Amino acid sequence: MTLYLKYRPQTISELDNTSVRVTLTNVLKSGSVPHAYLFAGPRGTGKTSLARILAKAINCENPGKDGEPCNKCESCKSITSGTNIDVIEMDAASNRGIDDIRILRDGVKLAPAKSKAKVYIIDEAHMLTTEASNALLKTLEEPPAHVYFLMATTNPEKLIETIKSRTTLVPFTKATGEEIARSLKRVIDGEKIKIKDDDLIKLAEISKGSFRDAVKALEQYTQDSSFINSSSQVDIDNFVEDLIEKDIKKVLENIKKVSNVGIFTEELIDKLHKKLLISHSSELISLLEFILQSQELNKVSPIEELPLELALIKWCKI
Repeated sequence: MTLYLKYRPQTISELDNTSVRVTLTNVLKSGSVPHAYLFAGPRGTGKTSLARILAKAINCENPGKDGEPCNKCESCKSITSGTNIDVIEMDAASNRGIDDIRILRDGVKLAPAKSKAKVYIIDEAHMLTTEASNALLKTLEEPPAHVYFLMATTNPEKLIETIKSRTTLVPFTKATGEEIARSLKRVIDGEKIKIKDDDLIKLAEISKGSFRDAVKALEQYTQDSSFINSSSQVDIDNFVEDLIEKDIKKVLENIKKVSNVGIFTEELIDKLHKKLLISHSSELISLLEFILQSQELNKVSPIEELPLELALIKWCKI
């Protein structure tokens, strides 16, 4: 298990995103949880973690005085382990068609098997087709009392307006340096990692507001602390030149040297974006589209660098 998964927040109070923590704390205290949420913001900022915590809070058998999940009852433990059959996680990047939503709608009609409520966590919701989105809308308009929808997206602007209007929006922003440090402190204390204050600040900087990338960087730091002086051993300018020349051998060799694919991909996008603003090249537009698509798949890929590799291979073969 990666350190990110091992130290993922398990209660609202453990959430490192301050504004989201305050918002959801107030919701739980009110005792009234909306039946459809939309968590929108950059990758690695805690959207899926919040969805799982909220699923536990909804179904907890012994909630705390502020509505926090106890993490000790069978319901909480099964949701944490991913074995609760009433909490259904759906990746809209790979289950995006109308047939997938029809199956979901059929399941909505059934009562929970063991829990108080059924919770559908739909990740990358913006990837649903228009037909699938419209089919889902019918259920969102009049959800059964025993059903909750927790939708997460990195691109809310791609969702149809009617879905956005039927959900309660919780905006996520990139984490501040202080929030990243709070997140890393939990891992550092738990793993008894020795780290200089200056290095902790550098880790927060290279994570670029992503909790996930910060913990991945910390994990890399425990193996080789010198890497912190360079988030990548690859010269980004030379890498872009190799891409433009479609030298696939050099491109793939250099990806192997990348210590953090998420951070490197963002640096690559930033570099190509600056070039695009100058040249307006159709080739650069196509290349950026390939890379942006790889970001969508990166979250669900068992091999971190695979989506980027596939995207760049496709680009080089055009």
